[in-house]
This record gives sequence, C-alpha cells and structure tokens, in this order.
Amino acid sequence: MAPEVDGDETVSEVMAQLAEAEAAEAEALADAARAKATAARLRGSPETPDTEDVADEVADEVADEPARRWWARLPWSKIGLAAVIVAICAVLTLTGLMIWQHRQVTAQRAHEAEFVTSASEGVVALLSIDYNHAKADVQKVIDHSTGSFRDDFSKGADDFVKTAEQSKAVTVGKISAAALESENGDTGVVLLAASSQVTNANGARQDPRAWRMSVTMTRDGGKLKMSNVEFVP
Repeated sequence: MAPEVDGDETVSEVMAQLAEAEAAEAEALADAARAKATAARLRGSPETPDTEDVADEVADEVADEPARRWWARLPWSKIGLAAVIVAICAVLTLTGLMIWQHRQVTAQRAHEAEFVTSASEGVVALLSIDYNHAKADVQKVIDHSTGSFRDDFSKGADDFVKTAEQSKAVTVGKISAAALESENGDTGVVLLAASSQVTNANGARQDPRAWRMSVTMTRDGGKLKMSNVEFVP
C-alpha cells in the first residue's frame, strides 16, 4: 500500500524547492556580477562599481522579476475592450427598450383616439340634421352605424326625413367632451357630453339642449362605427 501524502506538505515542499531554485539563480547571477566587477577592476576600468553593490542590485532585480512577469501577463488591453463592449451593449439594450416602450404607448394612444374620434363623428352626425338635405344627413348617420343600431335606424329613416322636412328645422350638434370608458380589441365604449341647437325656417333659435351619451363602437370593414347609442340622464 502506498503511503498517504499530505497535500499541504507536498505544496510546501514544491514551494520550498522553487524558492531554493530562485535563490540559487540569484546567487549565480550575483557571482557573475562579482566576477565581472573584479575583472573590470583588474583591467583598471574607471568608476568601477563596488562588487557587493552590484551583487545586491542583481539580487533585487531577480527578486522583483516574478512580480513584473505576473503583472505583465495580465491582458489589460483585452479587459478594457471587453468593458467598452459591455457598456455599449448595455446602452443599446436600454435604448431599444425605451424605443419599444415609446412605440407601445404611442400605438395605445392612437388606438384610444380612434375610438373617441369615430364616436364623436357619429354623434355629431346623429344630432345634426338640416331639412334642406335631410335625406343625405340621415344617410350619413347610417354610414356611421353598424349592427342592431344601424338596422333600427334604417327602418325609421324615411319617417325621420319627413319629420325634418315638415318641421323645416336645422339641428346642429357639438361635442363638449369625450373619453374612452373601456375597450376590448375592436369594441369599446365612449362617454360623450354633447349639445344640439335647433333653428326653424324663420330663423328662431331654441336654447341649446345638453346630452350625455354612452356609445358602443364596433369595428366594421376596417372602420369603427356606432353599434349602440344610449342617452344617459
């Protein structure tokens, strides 16, 4: 059976051997330096350095050499380049998220504005009837409608035109406020505050009448149209 070897003792022995080797290398260099200095002194060279000083300098350089080699091995240029690349990627990612969020918000606002605008146009058409062109005005309301509301309004369209022509009245509708209450894809409910003013053939005007309405809008043929209209007290 092989004897057990303690890991710490093995590492210590290796480190000790490495230290002895480095010390021997330093001593050899120091000896070489002393020999060189001695030879220079024997030749009578001026400003001959002291042998001991030379040896000490050589020993210091040898001791510092492993540290210098360790720092030199670090890939500083690669580390700096990697840091720059990471920073650029982070900025690009953040910019992309901001652009995506901005587009999402813009698209949502445009979607909501489409409901409000379409409902406002439909209600104005509904409240604006001129006896001089009543049939065209009634057809405009039908064009802004869909579903059951369109069917019901179309059934009474002729009577509506006759009443407008007989009364010789002009009704003008206006929207004072409108907001999207709820929406679900192609269907939404818009709340509106509106008013209508009636002028008869003699030019007499009645006081404006206020209306509060809840209008359901449904997409039909690519356009949002009124599918239900309720007058709210």
